Amino acid sequence: MIQEKLTILKENDVIDETTYEDMQVALNLLKQEAVIIEEDEADTFITHLAMATSRQRRDEEQVDSVDPMIKQEIEAAPEYEKAVAVWKQLSEKIDVDFPKNEDDYFYLHLVTLLQNKKEK
Repeated sequence: MIQEKLTILKENDVIDETTYEDMQVALNLLKQEAVIIEEDEADTFITHLAMATSRQRRDEEQVDSVDPMIKQEIEAAPEYEKAVAVWKQLSEKIDVDFPKNEDDYFYLHLVTLLQNKKEK
């Protein structure tokens, strides 16, 4: 499903070829780091990452900050450190400087992915 979404986004010029390729790199890294097993597990995260990457590259308006209460919950989660480490690796592979408030959303997605993995 995520591959189909990415293809549709690219075909409709919502994301460019570079962003599409970056999402393939991101999916591979998530598998390598055992954050996901199947690509579709990361559907929401990859969709958000693709859109955020596109917004940055087009210098479009940024998202609002994560609610402070939610941010506290994310930072208190046992998976938070792993999420930060994975995001650091991902952000080094994607040639975009994301604002801090966007990073917090990525941490939220990654913590959720890691928590869902533990539940399985």
